[in-house]
Amino acid sequence: MKFPDSNTLKLLAIGALQALTFYAAFEKIFFQENGLSLFEISIIAAIFSLFVIVFEVPSGALSDRWIRKYVLSLSILSSIVTLIIFVTGTAFIQFGIGTIFASIAFVLNSGTNNSILFDSLKEAGAEDKFEKYLAMRRILSGGAFALASLLGGIFAQKYGIEFAIWATLATLIPGLIITFSLKEPHFHKTTGELTYFKHITTTAKHLTSSAYFVQVIALSVVIMTTHLLIEDYSQLFYYAAGFTFLMIGVLSFFEGAKEVVANYIGARMPQRKNLPTLFGFLLALLALSLFVTAWQPNIIGVVGLFIASAVFFIIDVPLLGNFHKKLESGVRATSESFLNLITEVTKIVITIGFGFIASMYSIYLAFGILGALVLVYMFYYWLVSFNVFSSAFENK
Repeated sequence: MKFPDSNTLKLLAIGALQALTFYAAFEKIFFQENGLSLFEISIIAAIFSLFVIVFEVPSGALSDRWIRKYVLSLSILSSIVTLIIFVTGTAFIQFGIGTIFASIAFVLNSGTNNSILFDSLKEAGAEDKFEKYLAMRRILSGGAFALASLLGGIFAQKYGIEFAIWATLATLIPGLIITFSLKEPHFHKTTGELTYFKHITTTAKHLTSSAYFVQVIALSVVIMTTHLLIEDYSQLFYYAAGFTFLMIGVLSFFEGAKEVVANYIGARMPQRKNLPTLFGFLLALLALSLFVTAWQPNIIGVVGLFIASAVFFIIDVPLLGNFHKKLESGVRATSESFLNLITEVTKIVITIGFGFIASMYSIYLAFGILGALVLVYMFYYWLVSFNVFSSAFENK
């Protein structure tokens, strides 16, 4: 297969190596085994969100104004530090510190990976293939995660979750090495004539001045927040339903397989003029799937979680593709960072409520309430966002 430039293949490889997280399916269980309550686990998640809120936009501005491959390498290095702290940790404070490094890794990666991919493709005259390669990277990442989850289940069952964490750390090292061989696209133009904070405020004004950008951010925040909560708490759902470590690893394998299929579908969505209608129906499917999960604490509920998570990928690929095509290179990473910032602000509030309900009542009820929130947004989408998207896609 011929790639538009050398960066494309390398970025696909880096994404796959980052997804080889052998321990991810058991992270929350690992915290529980080290004495953390469900509420403390929610606080850990809130710490992650809080630091993402603090660093998300500044890191995006750093990526727009500096060399993006170095920002990406710092992200992987922060992930390595996170894993070392986790595997040697035994108390809440240690896991909290590890989570801070995890948040730094996240914000340095978010926006940067998509921005360097888009600019590399644009430099090669292949920016119209961004959705294809975005989906391809996610498909490879989903496949890698599926394999890592299956092997991680075996590792955790036979040797303990700590072994799975060490195995994950080993896969990040080659990823770090590859980042240094990336070529910074000449097309990457910074806003160097602006001060650092002026760059941030200018980007914010650019996004809020457009009804289209506002509605893209709203839809993205809803589906991404829901997906992240499913990603964070599905393993506790499996554990509460009585699944063994090995079975959780198998389920996580199918989660990765689901991600592969969903991204494949997302990359092949029909003509853009039909997307607004499909988005509305997919939101209804998302809410319904979460209600099924709340109602059926068994394999049927697991299927509900799979479908709900798949909806995120199916919507996000064309949504993010159109978002990047309307952005200038100099504000690309910062713009996506603003999107992620608003997501984290939303998530930190919902996560605390989700964790409280899960602790006081049940995790099943928490997923049901999440479905109700999605349903409320769905009505807003049909009343407001649908018309904005329809107009934007018709004028494409």
